[in-house]
Amino acid sequence: MLSELRIRNYALIEDLTVQFSPGLNVLSGETGAGKSIIIGALSLLLGDKPDADMIRAGADTAQVEGRFDAGKQLAAECTALGIPLTEDGALLLRRRAERSGRGAAYANDSGITIAALQRLGDRLVDLHGQHQHQLLLKPEIHLDILDEYAGLSSERDGFAERFHAFDEKSAELARLDQQLAERRSRQELTEFQLKELGGAAVKSGELAGLSRERELLQSAERRFTLARQLEELLSEQEGSIIGLLGIAGKTLNELAELDPGLAERRALLSEARAGADDLWRELVRYRESIEFSPERMEEVNSRLFLIEKLERKYGLRADELASLEARLRAELDSIELGASHREEMVAELSALRQDLMARADALSRKRGRARTELEKRLSTEFEALGLGKAVLSVSIGRVLDPDGVHQRGNERFRMTPAGVDTAEFLFSANPGEELRPLRKVASGGELSRIMLALKSALTRARDMTEMSDISDRVPSGGVATLVFDEIDVGIGGKVAEAVGKRLARLGKNHQVICITHLPQIAKYAERHLLVAKSVRGNRTLTSIRTLDPDSRVEELARMTSGATVTKASLAHAREMLESTGSLRE
Repeated sequence: MLSELRIRNYALIEDLTVQFSPGLNVLSGETGAGKSIIIGALSLLLGDKPDADMIRAGADTAQVEGRFDAGKQLAAECTALGIPLTEDGALLLRRRAERSGRGAAYANDSGITIAALQRLGDRLVDLHGQHQHQLLLKPEIHLDILDEYAGLSSERDGFAERFHAFDEKSAELARLDQQLAERRSRQELTEFQLKELGGAAVKSGELAGLSRERELLQSAERRFTLARQLEELLSEQEGSIIGLLGIAGKTLNELAELDPGLAERRALLSEARAGADDLWRELVRYRESIEFSPERMEEVNSRLFLIEKLERKYGLRADELASLEARLRAELDSIELGASHREEMVAELSALRQDLMARADALSRKRGRARTELEKRLSTEFEALGLGKAVLSVSIGRVLDPDGVHQRGNERFRMTPAGVDTAEFLFSANPGEELRPLRKVASGGELSRIMLALKSALTRARDMTEMSDISDRVPSGGVATLVFDEIDVGIGGKVAEAVGKRLARLGKNHQVICITHLPQIAKYAERHLLVAKSVRGNRTLTSIRTLDPDSRVEELARMTSGATVTKASLAHAREMLESTGSLRE
């Protein structure tokens, strides 16, 4: 709930602090005193667009601060927005507006966006009357109100959870389909490439081996000639190395006979002769092994050409072609696996979809029953609130969508986390008038009383456990603070009395802030605040104060009789307060 509001340099307000209490808070005062200015400042705090003309003359900046005592729902919302609460569990909002058009918003001294401020504002305060927080003008809220009346919060949450699961699974299937489509678009090429690489069957190190073999084949004739020349030099021609070594051996033997000291040197010459013989035999074998094969040369050249062509085509080295082949094979396998996985996902989605449709239809049936009950309840409330024979009808429909999840026969309907239904309030102020969208026909005063009737109906429909913290007494999806401006336009007497009673009843489960000119409403306040206007130093100022019991009597007397307060009006005011138990001596 809103426990404190501080306003500085806004319109006629220089510096004003208002304390609010749980239950019904009433603001009264003479016309033009600034009651609606206070509500306007609250609207600014909750995210309304600032108006430079509302900044107090002589000031460049207006500022509004509000302290909200957080219940469980507000704490969860703050957590979702990354806003820490204070140690005592409060939320402090601050909005600054500058004449230049600039400004800023803060939550517990942390800067926040206006969008985040507005989101918080919609959770904190439901404002009805002259200003813009009129949720009844938003058709998207109407289904929420109907569901709140029907007590469908738990079923809505369960449906939304299943819907999001379906949505995520649908997105997963879409991604898989895209991947499969991309792979299938490459499948023919992949199969061709795989066949090409598989047919080539390039082995690791093959290119280097073939290149070496080609070099050897290309040098075969030259190698044969050189080997033959070496054979001749070693043994076959006159004056060959082996022959000369033989002659040298004989000569050394003769020399050793003459000089025995050289006998050991004969071994060296024998080794040289044996080495030359071995070399000659190796050369003969080598020469005979040399292959003169044009066919093999052609085979090697063809194989090298193929491998080099594949290298250029795929931009890879020969040793990398095998790994490419493995990747291509894996991609083809993934198409088969993906198709199998897709079948499983389609089956899961089908089951989810059937479950969603069944749940959506169950919600629709309960909404249909609740609509009838709500319309009857509102008819009774309207009579009591001075709306005569006004009628509010809840139009429930479905939106056709060729891609919709929900299907009946040949028709498909759009589905949202709230189900398959849309709802809009239709209103007729007088008998015989056509029902039209509420947002197009209702006046500010009518909207306030319609919302009061709705809140009264919701309160009656809800069996709630009384709790000490008013913030925790707010129904699921509701707001803690209701603000009514212009609720007493065009009413009086018994109707005003009925409005007052209903506001007091709302105050048991909500914090209610109401601007009124009628004592029949003001007498039910748990806190009565008087707004006054005064002139100080040629400047007009708005002030506010909480009335004590005696001051309340005087204010109700003024509201009853006007500027001149009489003994009779004072006595009547005292009687009104005593009748509600509000007067404490």
